[in-house]
Amino acid sequence: MKHIILLLAALFTWSAQAALLTPEGSSGTVEKIALPESAAATLGETSIKLTSIGSAVRAKKVMFVNVKVYVGQILVGDKDSFDKANPLQSVSNQNAAAIQLHFVRDVDAENVQASFKEALKVNKVNLDSEAMTQFLTAVKKGGVAQSGKTLTILAVKGPESQETIYYETNSGAVTEVKGPAGFTKDIFSIWLGTPSDDGVAKFKSDILKK
Repeated sequence: MKHIILLLAALFTWSAQAALLTPEGSSGTVEKIALPESAAATLGETSIKLTSIGSAVRAKKVMFVNVKVYVGQILVGDKDSFDKANPLQSVSNQNAAAIQLHFVRDVDAENVQASFKEALKVNKVNLDSEAMTQFLTAVKKGGVAQSGKTLTILAVKGPESQETIYYETNSGAVTEVKGPAGFTKDIFSIWLGTPSDDGVAKFKSDILKK
């Protein structure tokens, strides 16, 4: 019995540490970070395949110096239908979409949340809605975004106009937040909507021209 309990505990630990997205293929490297051409996710009995539409470096001005923060990559379920001329609405129309943030410097959770909030406010997103409050709480509780580690945000459309956001921290902990129609668009406005600063504007421009 003791051996069975230990085996089950080991299986549970492995499962809990499994990444939300499994990378497939290669689209090259950015800032020495290897990026996949596509990725797969399994949510219950549902399998999702995502393909990269681009990657770019997010930099932020600190004391008059542009500091590189992370390499971001956006992946979507149907690359052929993605319109780079209208990216925010296009990502909102996807059945599934993801952004992975590969950090090249440490950023504490409060600053990650503050950056997201700033962008959401610029895009006139209601920060007090139940779904957005849950999402921002997950970000704040996610701990330090460590250099060399990745944050993942996966958006999946469900039945009856429900949209679910999966937020995976550096440690592999995943928070599931269910929201109404338009939740995906609100979240991705952080990167594809009205830019909150010059760094986001360049990130958006670079990711859409590749």
